[in-house]
Amino acid sequence: MREFSDLKRRRLYRIALNFFNKKPDRGLQLLITWGFVDKDPQSIAKLFLGRRGLSKQMIGEFLGTLHSSFHASVLDYFVNEIDMYQMDVDVALRHMLTFFRLPGEAQKIDHIMQVFSRRYKACNPDRLNPTVSVDTIYMLAFAIIMLNTDLHTPSLKNSKRMKVDDFIKNIRGIEDGKMLDKNMLTQIYERIKEREFRPGNDHVTQVMKVDQSIIGNEKPKLVEPHRRLICYCRLHQIIDVNKRQNANAHQREIFLFNDMMLVAKLFAKKKSIAQYNLRYWTALIGLKIEPFQNQLYSYGLSIECPNGEHLLFNAKNNDDRYRFMADVRESVAESTEMESIRIELELDKQTPITLGPGSVHRFSRVDNQRDSGLPDIDHQNSTELPELSNGHTITSNTMASNLYARGGGTTSAQKPVTSPTSGFKTTNSMGLMNGAAHSITYHAATRRLSFNSMDSGMVEENGADLSV
Repeated sequence: MREFSDLKRRRLYRIALNFFNKKPDRGLQLLITWGFVDKDPQSIAKLFLGRRGLSKQMIGEFLGTLHSSFHASVLDYFVNEIDMYQMDVDVALRHMLTFFRLPGEAQKIDHIMQVFSRRYKACNPDRLNPTVSVDTIYMLAFAIIMLNTDLHTPSLKNSKRMKVDDFIKNIRGIEDGKMLDKNMLTQIYERIKEREFRPGNDHVTQVMKVDQSIIGNEKPKLVEPHRRLICYCRLHQIIDVNKRQNANAHQREIFLFNDMMLVAKLFAKKKSIAQYNLRYWTALIGLKIEPFQNQLYSYGLSIECPNGEHLLFNAKNNDDRYRFMADVRESVAESTEMESIRIELELDKQTPITLGPGSVHRFSRVDNQRDSGLPDIDHQNSTELPELSNGHTITSNTMASNLYARGGGTTSAQKPVTSPTSGFKTTNSMGLMNGAAHSITYHAATRRLSFNSMDSGMVEENGADLSV
């Protein structure tokens, strides 16, 4: 059995999550093969329910897979793990749908609603009229899903939306629906009208916040199931390394994702809401980052982009510089290794992706393994980094000195939105993205995101609130 270092194992876990968030079956096979989850449906169902970093959209796609006994078994275990006791049908359905997003196909929705109705009946045998069958609950659940779509489709005119009387008439017009209480159906309608069904937050929710806060004609599509926000920080770009510039000049906001990096300029701030103008973006495969210093800039960062662009930044201190550099290097290593694995899987057509017995574990699973990242920040047990020419020695258990990847493989398109001479600022601090679902909150300099987190690639520092 091949052994991997802790750092390597954590990176492989994130890569498997990335694959799942693109192609669920392939990603799950990697999670099984690499020993992160057992091969039985119950373990997989618990993984879906208990771990972040998995796209709720892709969980729904997997659970809705038709004509597969394995997928159906996972769905059964998944739904049976959800507490529905003493809940009205719509409340239980809303609760279940916080764990995944329903797929778009009617057949898949039908499949999931059948499993839901059996679970609901088992949890609430006395809540409804005893004559109400599983089939009746299934019919009502499917009607609730249709009602939710009808009432909350933005493009539908209000005059065309279903009215409460229509909803009741449609249900009670069916033979089994006559047993359902009219007052109960009215309450269901009002609750759905008041509040739309929404899946719970996941890593895509944070990416959506960033996407809504950045404007720019050349902005790439950011919201993808596989994309995770790794860190958000402020740096100052150095226009001329041989000329001193104002400490607050050329401030830029850096958004580092697991497969790309965006550089933006803060241009509007109303109360706690910030808006950014995109200046540059680049893929990570092939990107290189190195520290530098001279008499004018003590905490410099040199970034060589895959398309040949060369960017220079300055950080506030060595700790900020090496934290950011460690995050970039590990993200580059993750992207590069994922691309290598993708190519290998495409070439190796003789090894099909199967989800039954026979998967080979490449290393043992660690039950208390964290989900996405490097070890937690521990200033007492940190790993020493190389000594700089100015005599400073930086420590950080993100192990920046071991993370540098020179990025083989192919590169994606990178588009400079403005000339690099316009400057990407380094700030005097590093910050954390947070806020409401449709905004970015501008935070103090003591907060940042990092690989040292539990599940999705973020870490809490100095008591920062990472809720979304």
